Formats: sequence, C-alpha cells, structure tokens
Amino acid sequence: MMLRIACVAAAGAIACSHANAAEKTMPINFIGEWCYSSQEKSVTDYVLPSWTEDGHCTKILSIEQYSFYGEGRHCEPVNVRLTSDTAPSGTAYFATVTARCQPDGPVTAGKLQTYQFQRYKGSLTVTAK
Repeated sequence: MMLRIACVAAAGAIACSHANAAEKTMPINFIGEWCYSSQEKSVTDYVLPSWTEDGHCTKILSIEQYSFYGEGRHCEPVNVRLTSDTAPSGTAYFATVTARCQPDGPVTAGKLQTYQFQRYKGSLTVTAK
C-alpha cells in the first residue's frame, strides 16, 4: 500500500512539474525585424531597418517571442541562456540559443542547432555553432 501511494505521489509530482515548465522564448532585446548586412562563413550580421541605407532591407531575419525565421528556415528555441555586458557606451546582449530548426515547406521533425546571438545597439550578429 505504501509503495502504491509513493508511486502515485511521484507520478503527480512529475505531471505537475511538466505542467508548470516555462516555455522557452527569445529574449526581448532580440525581438524584431533584422536586415541582412553581411556574412562570413558561419557569422551573419544584421542591422535594424532604420540603420540601413535608404531603409532598403533584404534577407529579413524575423525574431518573435516563440520563434525566429528567415532565409528558408524557421526555428523554435528549446534552450536559451542570456547574458549582458554594460559599458559606458551601452549594453551588449548575448544569447546562446539551441533551437529545433527546419526548412520552410512540409513539416518535419527538424534538427537541433545552436546559435550565438549578439546585439549591440542596432546591430545583431548571429553565429551558427
């Protein structure tokens, strides 16, 4: 009888812990529309639309609360670590994001990929790990 009670209590604790688990979201400092600036190997630079010449924006990276997408893929974060570094000139924000990514088109299981996001003022650098 005690074993049965212990098993029921353990099952209840596990169910409640999953029910209260927070969804993984993109940090607020990265949310928005970002315009492609340049790319070198696995490092891609973006800027805010207001930082582009004549407001012309190509290859848009859209970062929303629960996903980010652009250039033929969309990703949903599964793990996010955020840090920041403040200097007299401003604050730089860093996020290491492991996300389940898949190409646009038919839904697939996707694959886990890790990205390093770095924002300083109107610039965003995304490095694929």
